[in-house]
Amino acid sequence: MGKTRHWLALLVALGLLACAAPIASAATLTGAGAAPIDERWDTAVASSSLLESGGPPEFGRCIKTTGGKYEDAGCTTTGSGKNYEWSPAFGGSLPLVKTGFTNTIKEGTVAELETVGGNVTSCSGESAAGKYTGNRTVGSLIVTFTGCSAFGVVCKSAGAASGTVVTTTLEGVLGVEELGAEPRLNKIGEELFPVGRSGPMTEFSCGGLQETISGAMITPVTSNSMKLTVTIKAKAVKGKQRPENFVEQPAEPLLSKIESGGPEQAGQTLTTQQTNEEKVEINSVL
Repeated sequence: MGKTRHWLALLVALGLLACAAPIASAATLTGAGAAPIDERWDTAVASSSLLESGGPPEFGRCIKTTGGKYEDAGCTTTGSGKNYEWSPAFGGSLPLVKTGFTNTIKEGTVAELETVGGNVTSCSGESAAGKYTGNRTVGSLIVTFTGCSAFGVVCKSAGAASGTVVTTTLEGVLGVEELGAEPRLNKIGEELFPVGRSGPMTEFSCGGLQETISGAMITPVTSNSMKLTVTIKAKAVKGKQRPENFVEQPAEPLLSKIESGGPEQAGQTLTTQQTNEEKVEINSVL
């Protein structure tokens, strides 16, 4: 199939689009230009270790107060003039009161999904809603794409309007995608995947051809700054997500499968603007 336009995403959120269903061990992807993928870790263990572990990075708020532990508004530096204190999103003395967020595609951009074999799908619109569920996690996330097409025809999820593709319910976790010289310089990502890492991220048909998207997607996120609205950019190059894994963790790519064919690695490009119900920071130090 030649290059044609369509989409996928996610997330973000999340996002986010840029995410993961269970992937077969030692799977070799098929399709034009497809590359072998290393043996996968056990997804149940991976999910548990990432979702339940404590420590940085984490969601929360840097609160200005007298006699706090930190001297900067990002709560990353201790020292003289300690006028800020960190409050984790959950479990602290000042937890988040409003935990919801929404996403909307950046005006003038499109969401695209490209496989390593060169098939491109695109959507002109994207919106999402989810919530913070833990100090490192998000959940209840559903992403809706509009104006979707692939292979020169319109795409749609079952029961949705023409051109509309809807994901399953997604969840996600923060992680370190690249280590910096010190923790405050670490690059942070958010991985999105189906709840429990079970089942597809989305399924839809394009001109009678059924396509299933599974796997996970990591999207870089802004850290150490408390914001109400942030821009999240998922990036893929020639069908491969950037990044594909967290530090010291194996890659977990997006996978595209058409009809009964084999899975083919894919990557999503999407710029979405996330608006929180209240200001939230991702802290890379705590």
